[in-house]
Amino acid sequence: MKTSMTWSPAAGLNVVSVEPGDQAWTVTVDSQQSTFCPGCGTQSESRHSTYLRTLRDLSAQGAPVVVNARLGRWRCRNQQCDRRIFAERVPGFAAPFARRTARLAEIVRLLGHSAGGRPSERLMRRLGMPVSDTTILASLMKHARVRPEGSAAAVVRVAGVDDWAWRKGHKYGTIIVDLERRAVVDVLADRSAATTANWFKDHPNVDVVSRDRAGLYAEAAREGAPQARQVADRFHLMQNFRETVERQLGGYEAPIRDSRISGNGIQVLSALSARLDRHSEAAAQTHLIRRERQAGRQQIFDEIRALFEGGNSIGEIARKLGLGRRRVERWVRRIDVPDRNAMASTPSSPAYFGVLLERRWAEGITKVRHLFEEIGRRGYTGSFSHLARFLAPWRSGAPSVDDDEQEALAPVRVRTLDPMTGRAISPLTAAALCVKPRGQMTDRQAASVDALKAGSAEFTTMRRLAMQFRGLLRSRTADRLDAWLRDARASGIYAMQRFAKTIRQDLEAVRNAVSEPWSNGQTEGQINKLKTLKRAMYGRAGVDLLRARMMPL
Repeated sequence: MKTSMTWSPAAGLNVVSVEPGDQAWTVTVDSQQSTFCPGCGTQSESRHSTYLRTLRDLSAQGAPVVVNARLGRWRCRNQQCDRRIFAERVPGFAAPFARRTARLAEIVRLLGHSAGGRPSERLMRRLGMPVSDTTILASLMKHARVRPEGSAAAVVRVAGVDDWAWRKGHKYGTIIVDLERRAVVDVLADRSAATTANWFKDHPNVDVVSRDRAGLYAEAAREGAPQARQVADRFHLMQNFRETVERQLGGYEAPIRDSRISGNGIQVLSALSARLDRHSEAAAQTHLIRRERQAGRQQIFDEIRALFEGGNSIGEIARKLGLGRRRVERWVRRIDVPDRNAMASTPSSPAYFGVLLERRWAEGITKVRHLFEEIGRRGYTGSFSHLARFLAPWRSGAPSVDDDEQEALAPVRVRTLDPMTGRAISPLTAAALCVKPRGQMTDRQAASVDALKAGSAEFTTMRRLAMQFRGLLRSRTADRLDAWLRDARASGIYAMQRFAKTIRQDLEAVRNAVSEPWSNGQTEGQINKLKTLKRAMYGRAGVDLLRARMMPL
């Protein structure tokens, strides 16, 4: 059925017929106008022959549309041109050698970029434009590869760089974000100083590099972009400060198992006495062994940090040093060697109520049933038999704890209790409250902070330094940084002195973090998007596909 049409799919094309079929519409178009040689640009009016080009187009009434375009082959009359015969091209209609029209190809790329391969395939089939998932992803990656290097997106002035996990604890990659345009500019397949430095060398326009406090990317920026100013991320600075406070509170206080609940619900000193008059040779030898073990842990920590900053993955470090992956993964993110943690008593253990039980035992209350009922009213969640086993050794003598479980010269300290619940405040909670402004606290959190300040002069000093450091990061003036570092070193608290030392090792980047408006927040957000895309594709996407879906179209 031939039909006269007044519209045309592109300039220079005439619609000859539109025929409905069982499965698709067929639109036939032809071209009669002269065209230009793609080699030399000379217009030709000498037709050689014609050929039929079949293209897929947008659907009509939910049915696929096939366009049969009869185009010409032309002779180039320019004697200086290498082409003798060339095929007619219609740039506004379809790209050379394409099997789909330009508007359909654009929809394929948009859906592939936003939804991925198989979801786009199902949607396109439902819309009457069937395209396979392989074709969708191939089209998307081809479009990403042919993006011109001199485009505006390729010129990066402020770059944010961070790592992301291919497989957590085993393999990592690197993402680079244009912080001015808030868009991803590249995704690298590994996390190494050499690869990142090469990327910076290929982009000499970078003036600012925002990064976390890892030494790997600092080294890459120094090597690949020596002209750029490095900016340490403010969030990571506060996170490092909080971790430092947590280590100080967790390591300097007494173990949690020594913190007990008294009969009237207030905190009391542990029944464990230090017995300082027993300074035997055995105790001195034990202390020496512990110091040697700590030195060995410090050596292992230094080796882990050196290998990690050299670009080795978690698995490679674990294999080289013969350590567990979980241990290496925990240590590579720290700025100093972690202290050994003691097992914490919980309300399900009778040891949590040790002071109360010792007092009642000394008062002559030795029946397990009576003691079980009393500590049950105070929050004990363990069993009757567990309490009976705990009290059994006491019947042969006075309750006491082995001297082997405590150090000879360890200070006797207790944890502060939450005024509202009576539970001990953990170092993690105390550290989080230490760096939190009072205006953002709930009433319970404010009461806990007041209790911590009343019970620990060190906590008071660290909170004062935390609030000063937080205000310093928001002040946009780096002049006060040196004074804060002097106060931290003069505080007499080891954790604050250690933190000030690490700040001085990266002082220029920290100064820029105070004075510059840039941070790695946008980079962290793009990493969240990358993780979502990677998991939506079941972790099977390669670096080319991830790059194509992360970079803007």
